[in-house]
Amino acid sequence: MQQIERKLTVRDFVDAADIRGQFLYRKDGYILTYLRVYPYNLELMTEESRKGVTDNLAATFKEDKQDFDYFSMPREIDLDKYKINLKERYQQEMVIGKRRLINMMMEQCAALVMKGENYEHQHFIRIWRLATVSGKNRVEEALAERIKEFETRYRNAGIHCEILQEAEIVKLCNMFGNNIHASHEAVDDTTLFSPIMQM
Repeated sequence: MQQIERKLTVRDFVDAADIRGQFLYRKDGYILTYLRVYPYNLELMTEESRKGVTDNLAATFKEDKQDFDYFSMPREIDLDKYKINLKERYQQEMVIGKRRLINMMMEQCAALVMKGENYEHQHFIRIWRLATVSGKNRVEEALAERIKEFETRYRNAGIHCEILQEAEIVKLCNMFGNNIHASHEAVDDTTLFSPIMQM
């Protein structure tokens, strides 16, 4: 009996069927959209201001408990360019005090790498809905409106955030596959879909 060899691509094992605009379409019929929430340092605020911001933001979520989740992804930061920059600045600097500060920064950078602490945490909110073929447009409209509400909540609290578009969603998918190599630099439009579709 002859055995038929079937080549499986990684796409066969990945839930994503397509990415268009601000939406990720899954094979099971769900449509998802994402909001990235940028870091916000509450430590720079007074205790009273901090409580006000957190209480106000928490109040906006009080009645909203459906079809969204918050997750954080660690991503290793490549500090090689930063180390090269510090080394060049150290060699060019003539003022002894500044050289000492640059040397301290180089030591701190090396310590972070040695300890494996060169990570940044990126924060996201994901919302989703199941769509039928006939109701796909209505679901997209509802998701677009809902993610905009989330964005408004954070912006009103003074926290920078953005609704992810195609290129950023591809990068996010790449982070799930390999967070060390997930590029967060500009993506060439001609290869926009190749990472997720070959994943």
